[in-house]
Amino acid sequence: MIRHVVLIGSLSGLVWAQTPAAGVAASAAEAQTASQPAPVKPALVLTLDRLLESVNRHYPSLLAALKEREIADGKLQAAQGEFDLKLKSQGLFDPKGYYTHRQYLIGLEQPTQLWGTTFTGGYRLGTGTFSTSDITKLETLSAGEWRSGIRVPLLRDGPTDRRRTDLRLAGVGQQLADLTVAQQRIIVTRAASRRYWDWVAAGRRYAIAKALLDLAEARAQQIKDSADAGQLAPIEAVENERLILNRQGTLVLADRILQAAAIELSLYWRNHAGDPQVPGPEQLPADFPEVASFDLKRLREDVDLALQRRPELRELEAEREQSRLEARLARNQLLPNVDVFFGFSRDVGSGRPILRPAEVETGVLLEIPLQRRKAQGKLRAEQAKIEQIDQKSRLARDRVVADIQDAYSAMQAAYERVQVARQEVQVALRLEDAERTRFELGDSTLFVVNLRELATADAAFLEVNAVADYHRFYADYLAAIAEAAR
Repeated sequence: MIRHVVLIGSLSGLVWAQTPAAGVAASAAEAQTASQPAPVKPALVLTLDRLLESVNRHYPSLLAALKEREIADGKLQAAQGEFDLKLKSQGLFDPKGYYTHRQYLIGLEQPTQLWGTTFTGGYRLGTGTFSTSDITKLETLSAGEWRSGIRVPLLRDGPTDRRRTDLRLAGVGQQLADLTVAQQRIIVTRAASRRYWDWVAAGRRYAIAKALLDLAEARAQQIKDSADAGQLAPIEAVENERLILNRQGTLVLADRILQAAAIELSLYWRNHAGDPQVPGPEQLPADFPEVASFDLKRLREDVDLALQRRPELRELEAEREQSRLEARLARNQLLPNVDVFFGFSRDVGSGRPILRPAEVETGVLLEIPLQRRKAQGKLRAEQAKIEQIDQKSRLARDRVVADIQDAYSAMQAAYERVQVARQEVQVALRLEDAERTRFELGDSTLFVVNLRELATADAAFLEVNAVADYHRFYADYLAAIAEAAR
């Protein structure tokens, strides 16, 4: 059995198919063999996996998305900075007053995430002359006074405060950054896969155009000799010459389509420096992968997986968590301030005996907001935002299921189209072979044979188009189930 190459007549529908055909002339077989690309080393073939590896390493928009994580890390570090240890110092001088004195103060303050507790510690030195009322408050022994303290908010700013909320929001921001990267990877992977199958199809179309041109040129001399011998009408040689010219023009267009597809693919296929590289015809794979069908059980499993890993659903969950944190803070800000504090200080050195005993200071600070409109307004806004996100999440989940079902339906339809088209190709080939036999017996013309070839090409186009659509829809399906986000 000889494999026969066919071409659709329209320039926009140049496709290829290889199907068994009996009785094809030896010249056609030679042209078919001559048109096949030379064997390519496996390392040179541009596979979809190699393309996607290049995308993940070098595609600019994906690299830009990766910077979102660095931005989020920077914001987290900035939020952590609100809990940095603080050094405070102050110097007070009164050299010309009735009481001349100097004061030097230096202290440390450490806010913590432990119920909003703040620790303080420091050193104070007061020298000179002081009024009687200021001696115990401002004057110190010769070596100064060491002090420490702790402040704990019981209600407002206790369970949460602005600083701790910002820190938690920054942590959620990191999750959102990772989801942004995942979403971009899904989008780019889908686009690159579709461009890849466009390029493969363009390469096959060019091979068909070249094969058909070689076929017409190979039988030109045979037809001319038959016409000179009176076995064929001279018009048959002219008809074959017309076919040669037509197929030369088709080859030029097929070459342009292949070049355009390769240039478009170069945006995704990049070298180690990140620059686009145009793949050559020698890097084309030999054929499309075979199509396959899968059952509804896998569909249901993939729907469950997609609902867990689709970035847009997880983004809404993260946004809801952000609003929940803000609402929790606003609710806390409605409470009064009830802070307790404890302090300890002791002077060292020589000086007035009254300054020698250690001092312990405790107290309670109470502050009651009367109107609280800011916190109330913030709480209302965040509660409404949570309800809004819940509705968006519901629609997004429905959209995810619909996307998967639609991609699955398109794949199944393309698979069935492939099966029907292959049967049609077989029928068209039998008619073509029969017509070619009639032509060899002198009962038909080359024009009619060409029409039969075009009819076979139409059927082959439907098959190849269905195969290409299947792989494009499969790329859509993988995007719908967030395969690239794993």
